[in-house]
Amino acid sequence: MRTGILFFVFLIAQPTMRAQVFMRPPDNAAALGMGGASVAFPGMDLGISNDALPARGEGWGVYAGSALPYGLADFQTAIFQAYAKLGQADALSLDVVHSGIEVYSEQRFRLRYARRLGEKIYLGVGGEMMRVSANEYGSANTFTAGIGFLANPLSTLWIGGQLNNPFQQELQGTTLPTVFKVGAAWKPSKVFAFTGEMEKDLERDAEVKFGIQYHPNDLLVFRAGVRTHPGRPSLGVGVLVFDHLFIDFGAEWHTSLGFTPALLLGYRF
Repeated sequence: MRTGILFFVFLIAQPTMRAQVFMRPPDNAAALGMGGASVAFPGMDLGISNDALPARGEGWGVYAGSALPYGLADFQTAIFQAYAKLGQADALSLDVVHSGIEVYSEQRFRLRYARRLGEKIYLGVGGEMMRVSANEYGSANTFTAGIGFLANPLSTLWIGGQLNNPFQQELQGTTLPTVFKVGAAWKPSKVFAFTGEMEKDLERDAEVKFGIQYHPNDLLVFRAGVRTHPGRPSLGVGVLVFDHLFIDFGAEWHTSLGFTPALLLGYRF
């Protein structure tokens, strides 16, 4: 019965999914709270959403989280991210993402290298292994890549972009999603940040996202956002628990499918 409900959910979502047959990797709770508009965000608050971003981090950090898409307990998602500076100008990072239902699941393993090319520009490249498993059909693997950039043309303005699967790799005869994101972030002060982003998947309509972050003090951060196709508002809050440990909660409302809550734990040193 539960599996049937999940398939019904996917049927409802088909008008926005088009020919896409792979699951969309979940946003972590912090990014979800800002409507997913995170590709140009210049700090580590929203996790690693751009291959170039770890070169701007300090020290090292880890993130672990999960989401409950549309409130369905059988729709499992999990995300783990970690980064570490190698020197003053470069860094490595790792992503592990899981999405799955009872009869089908996907895992993505991504290793990134990021480097500062100058005072105001950063570049990153990543290699990714994707694994899919279906109960009656076994499993299959493939490899793909991505590239990202982050630039600071003005003191308060950042521009970022990310391209995943540029060579249109296939898995079992089906082309993996090729996704391009480009966006901007405006940080007029330490208290406020405003983000905007456009995401284009070759198999889907372009999606526009907007987000705002309010950081009143060192302990709290509040977020809000919205994205299109269809319109999905979101809210989030983050709390510094102690020292370098923080917790983020984010939630999004899909007009057809309902409520998606997400939780993220992180430690940055």
